[in-house]
Amino acid sequence: MNVKNLVLGIGIVVVFALVLWQGVEAFMPSPQWEDYCNENTIPAIPVKPEAEEREDCVANGGVWRNGYCDYYSECQRQYNEASGRHSQKVFFVSLIVAVIAVIIGFTFLKIEPVGSALIGSGIWAIFYGSVVNWRNFSTTIRFVLLLLVLVLLIWLTVKLNKKKR
Repeated sequence: MNVKNLVLGIGIVVVFALVLWQGVEAFMPSPQWEDYCNENTIPAIPVKPEAEEREDCVANGGVWRNGYCDYYSECQRQYNEASGRHSQKVFFVSLIVAVIAVIIGFTFLKIEPVGSALIGSGIWAIFYGSVVNWRNFSTTIRFVLLLLVLVLLIWLTVKLNKKKR
């Protein structure tokens, strides 16, 4: 492979990653913290003895935590739930895009560096979707997902190299 094809292949992977990221944000925007938690809604409570502060905190919708009032507890929970749902959607979209990119890269592999770059882009899409949704996976799902991708990549590598012999 010559240097021009290497540079073009890397360029395709990088631009593919940017297109995937911006496409997700354009059509499924990430939840914004400010939409759930507004700093202007915190009541101004004068400093009082801790027992009174605790009562005022709870009366004003806060949660008392280890000596301080957490006014963001409920809105943070709602934001985390929305963010988790969004992350799962990003994972599934990235997985679908990855499969399509790898299939197209595998079928058009004769046209270098496009085929290799699309396979690399598919691998990147799997990585991107997994990283965005990593916190929502249990350790078992993480292991199975990574094992599945590893087996797929080994199979694809063997398949591609058998054709060349």
